[in-house]
Amino acid sequence: MLTEKLPIGEVALISDASNQEINRMNARAQHYRAERGELGHAETQIPGVHYGIRQGDRVALVKPHHTPGEPRVENGSHGEVLDITHNGAAVIKFDRTGEQRVLAGQDLAAVRLGYAQHIYRMQGATVDRAIIVTGGWQASQEPAYVEASRARHGVDWYINREDLGAQGHDQNRIDRFAANLTRSSRQNPSLAHPIARERDLGHDIGLHPPGAPSHSLLPSLARSIQRLAKPPSQPERSR
Repeated sequence: MLTEKLPIGEVALISDASNQEINRMNARAQHYRAERGELGHAETQIPGVHYGIRQGDRVALVKPHHTPGEPRVENGSHGEVLDITHNGAAVIKFDRTGEQRVLAGQDLAAVRLGYAQHIYRMQGATVDRAIIVTGGWQASQEPAYVEASRARHGVDWYINREDLGAQGHDQNRIDRFAANLTRSSRQNPSLAHPIARERDLGHDIGLHPPGAPSHSLLPSLARSIQRLAKPPSQPERSR
């Protein structure tokens, strides 16, 4: 395995899968490291997910963390768990800054295992080697570029046969996957679309005669609202 030859922080497991699937990959990677005796025995639970973290785990923040008087640790920052204290706090050292933070309680909700990451959290990152898990309906040109450009010394691609269609047994499966990678999923901004014509609401509603601009509705609507807001007049009592 790559992690037996390289530091764990220099191998990225990247996927365009759902967050649920990435959580499963993280839990599996943690399980294998625990089997090899690379993690501590004490564990603290992460609020909101089904797993905990141990000493030696690779982690990442899913939202910024700021302690008064100390620099903010940004969303997406990766680090390593140095220790789990007796009260369940995690001592984490972050890669980029070298800073250590002690996170406990609800602060731990910002922490996730950092072995597997979604492509969008890996934008701008650079590692020695990358392992890519892809092939589903979401495979397209922009994610593939991010996946292929994160590593200095090589990328290994893993594709589930079932995601290739026809259970991956037909002869055209790789060609279909390659075609998906040439498809762009980029979205155009709304300014790139023509302005829609104003709709004619019709003459029979009494507020918007044909050809009148839509803002002519506003005075009539305002008067209607004022009438509704007034309390009904009370009839005079007969004497």
